[in-house]
Order: sequence, then structure tokens, then C-alpha cells
Amino acid sequence: MRPPRGRGGGFGGRDGGRGGGRFGGGRFGGGGGRFGGGGGRGGWQDQGPPEEVVEAGSFSHPCEGEAVVKLTNEKIPYFNAPIYLENKTQIGKVEEILGSVNNVYFTVKMSEGIVATSYKPGDKFFIDPAKLLPLERFLPQPKGAPGRGGAGGRGEPRAAKWQQQQQQQQL
Repeated sequence: MRPPRGRGGGFGGRDGGRGGGRFGGGRFGGGGGRFGGGGGRGGWQDQGPPEEVVEAGSFSHPCEGEAVVKLTNEKIPYFNAPIYLENKTQIGKVEEILGSVNNVYFTVKMSEGIVATSYKPGDKFFIDPAKLLPLERFLPQPKGAPGRGGAGGRGEPRAAKWQQQQQQQQL
């Protein structure tokens, strides 16, 4: 296979040189480029422990260096949500969510220096309530669920919708 024509190599080229690229640059933003954002964006910063934590679940058993936790909250944790002890010490992050809708488990990838084998079955783990999703988000929506309302649906001009409403009001 022959090398590509033009400027060759992986630098330079159409969308700006090193760190450039379309829509603000390299893999995670920053850099010049066509619609470039110029300069790096602020990186993610640890927010520290939350104001309040709620019980997420109870420790079930260790597995391959991770903690398997039975969900005791009625809501489902976000992936990568930090998991805390009751004293708001972060011990890890949600790695996987397992089980059926009414019997949910999740695994916690332990933070550096923390081992899953140091916990006993029944130990409580906690989470920031803002990092929980309602169970309804994972259930099928009923057929009669109201869709988007508004002026005119697909393919129906607004005037036709208005006429229908006028006729219904006259009845």
C-alpha cells in the first residue's frame, strides 16, 4: 500500500496541524483547527464529597477485585458515579449494573489502595442522590403515553390542526 498523497504523515493537512482538527481539535478538545476552540478546555476536576449521600446498596461479595453490591435504593445509579461510605469517604465508582429490573446489583471498581475483600456482607455503600436515575427510565413506555404536543404534527399543516380544534370547540 502506498503512502497517502499530499502532505503525507499524520500532521499538517486539511484541518489544522498538530492538535488541530475539526470542531475544536484533538481527541478531547483544545487546539486550533477549522472551527477551533483555541487552547485547551478546562479539565475535569474532582468535586469532592457531596453535601448529602443516600444509601445505594449493601455489599454482597468481592469479585475479581471489585465489590458486588445489591441495590437497596429505588433508583438506579449512573455509570461511573462515585460510591462512598457513610462518612463520605469515596471508595470507588460504579462499573457495571447487573440483574433484572426488580433485583438489581452493581459492581464498584475500587479506588486505589482500597480492596473489596475488606468489606463484610451487609456493609452499606452510599451515593450522591444527584447520581441516581428513576427506574421508569429503564421500563418500556406504555402505548398511550402522550407524545410531543404542539403546533401541527408531522405532515399535518398548522392550519389543518387549527381547523380541527375549531370544529371540536363548536361541537
